[in-house]
Amino acid sequence: MNRPRLFVSAVSSELRGARRLVADTLRRLGFDTVIEDDFPTGYGELRAWLEQQIDGCEGVFQLVGLAYGAEPPPCDDPVRPWPDPEWRPCSYTQFELLYALRRGKRTWFIEVEPGCTRDQQPDKLDLPHTREGAPPHPDPAAYQAERRARQHAYVERLRAANHLRHKAASDERIKNLVYELKDELAELRQRQARDRRRLGWSIGGLFAALLLVGAGILGYVHWNTEVIVKQTAAQQQITTERIRAHLLTAVEDAYQRDLTTAAAAADWETRERQREAAAAQRAQQRARIDDLAASFAAIEARGEAGSVFTELTRILQEQGVDPALAYVAAKRPAILDQVRARQAAARQRNRDDLQPLLTSAGLYAAKGDPASAAARYQEVLDLEPDWPEALAPAAWFYRDRADFEKDHGTLTAALPLARQALDAAGRLTARPPVAPAQERLLAAAQSQVADCLVLRGQAGDADQAVGFYRQALEVLERLLAAAPDSGPQFDQAARDVSVSLNQLGAFLAARGLPGDADQALAHYQRGLTIRQRLLAATPDSAAKARDVVVSHAKLAALGERTGDQALAEHHKAACYAVLHRSIAAGVTFDPPVMQVYEQLRSVLGDPR
Repeated sequence: MNRPRLFVSAVSSELRGARRLVADTLRRLGFDTVIEDDFPTGYGELRAWLEQQIDGCEGVFQLVGLAYGAEPPPCDDPVRPWPDPEWRPCSYTQFELLYALRRGKRTWFIEVEPGCTRDQQPDKLDLPHTREGAPPHPDPAAYQAERRARQHAYVERLRAANHLRHKAASDERIKNLVYELKDELAELRQRQARDRRRLGWSIGGLFAALLLVGAGILGYVHWNTEVIVKQTAAQQQITTERIRAHLLTAVEDAYQRDLTTAAAAADWETRERQREAAAAQRAQQRARIDDLAASFAAIEARGEAGSVFTELTRILQEQGVDPALAYVAAKRPAILDQVRARQAAARQRNRDDLQPLLTSAGLYAAKGDPASAAARYQEVLDLEPDWPEALAPAAWFYRDRADFEKDHGTLTAALPLARQALDAAGRLTARPPVAPAQERLLAAAQSQVADCLVLRGQAGDADQAVGFYRQALEVLERLLAAAPDSGPQFDQAARDVSVSLNQLGAFLAARGLPGDADQALAHYQRGLTIRQRLLAATPDSAAKARDVVVSHAKLAALGERTGDQALAEHHKAACYAVLHRSIAAGVTFDPPVMQVYEQLRSVLGDPR
C-alpha cells in the first residue's frame, strides 16, 4: 500500500541537514517524503516540478530559518502566475508555502533557532552568486541585507497568521517536534486510508456489477469513479460561490450605508471625501472576497472543520453574513473558554517539564557557573516567557550578576544584564495581581539600570538614569504606603525607600544642575527621617544605627560640596553622637564604621 507523501521545505544553503533530519524522522513515522536535493534546474522546470510534487503530497513541512534563499527570475506567465502577487518577489522556498496554501494542503512550520546546526554560518547566507568570469557584485552587503529584510517580512507574516507555533533550539528538538506531531500525522494517514477504502468500495461494487451485466457496462466504471472526485469538487465550488454571493451582498450593504452617511454631510468637500473613502474601502473588501470564500471550502476539504465551523459555513451559505456573525457571537464565550482551558493545560504541562531546567539554573548559579545558569534561564524563558516562577529567579540572577560585573567586571557586561533583569521584572509585574516582592524586584532592576547608565556616562544616559531612579522610588513609595505601620514588612519597605532616596539624592548632588542641590538635600533629609524612626523603634540595632550614620555622612558631604559649612558641621556632630551613644550601649559595628568613629572622635573629642 502506498504511504502518504509529505513535502519537506527549507533553504538548502542553510538547513539542508535539518531538512534531511525531518525527512528521516517522517519516514520512520510511516510517510514518504519529497525533498529538493535532486531537483531540476531552470525556472520553468523547477517551478513546474515543485507544483507537481506538492500536488502529489498530503502536506508540507517547512523549516523557517534566517536565509531567504534562491530567488527565481521575474515571471509574468499568464498561464502560471504567482499564487499571490502581493508576495512578489519571493524565494523558491517561500513559493513552496504559497502554492501549498493555495492548494489547500496541510502545513506545519518549525522555526529554527540559533542552537540548531546550520550548513552555513548566518553571515555567509544570502550573499550574491557571481558567475565565473563575471565582475563581482558592487555591494554584497546591501544585497544580503535586502534579502534578509524579505525573509524577516516573511517570518513576521507567518507569525501574524499564527503559523509559527513550533520553535526548535537544537537538532534534537527538531526531531522531537516531529514526533510530537505524530497524532496529527496519524489523522492524515487515517483520512487517506478512509478515502482509499471509499474509492475501493465504489470500484468493487462497480466491478461486481460488471461481472453480472457484462462488458458493456465498462464505461460506467470510469464514469462512476470520476463522479466521486467531481462531486467533492462541485460541492466545494457550491460552497465557495454561495458564500461569495453573501459576502458581496454584505460589502454592498456597507457601501450603501457609507454613501448615505456621506450624503448627509454639510459641505460638498466632506461629501466627496467620504464618498472616496467609501469607494476605497469597498474596493479593498471586494479584493479579499475570493480568498475568504475559498478558505471555507479549503478548511472543509482538509478535514479541519469543527462542528461550529461546519454550522457557520452552512448558515453563511443559506442565510448570509449577519446570521452567521450572530451565530459565532453566541458561540464565542464557549469557544474562548475551551481554548483558554486547553492552553492553560498545555502551558502547565510545559512548565512541569521545564521545572528541572529552571531548578538547574539556580544550581549552576549557586556553584559559581553563571554562564550555564544564564543559558538555562534563557532556554526556559524562550519557551515560557510569562512564567512567574521562572521570571522572578531569573530577574534576581540578572540583577545580581549586573551588580557583580559593575563592581568587579566590566560595564559592557553589566548594562545588558541589568536590562535583562528589568525586562524580566517588567513582564513579571505586567499582569495583576502583583505581589509586593515582585514590585520590589522591579524597583531593584530599575535602580540597577540607572546605576549602570550613570557609570557609562554617554549622551542621554543621565536623563535616562534619573528617570529610572524616580520610577524605582515611586514603586517603593507605593509599597511603603500599603505596608502596616510597624513590623518587619514596614521596616523593609521603609528602608527600601530610604535607600532609593539616597540613590536619587547622590545622583542629583553629583549632576549639579540648577536646583539639583536643593532636591538632593530634600531627599537626604527625608531618608534620614525614615531611618531615625526605624532606629528609635530598635535602638540596639547596629544595622539601623549604621543607616542613620550613612545618612548624616551624606548630608555632611553635601554641605561641603555646596559650601554650606553649618550643614556639614551639624551632621558630622550628629553622626558622631549616634555612634558614641550606640557604642556606649554595647552596639558593635564593622571596622569601616569604627574607623569613621575614630576619625570624628579625633576632631570633635568626647561629647560631654
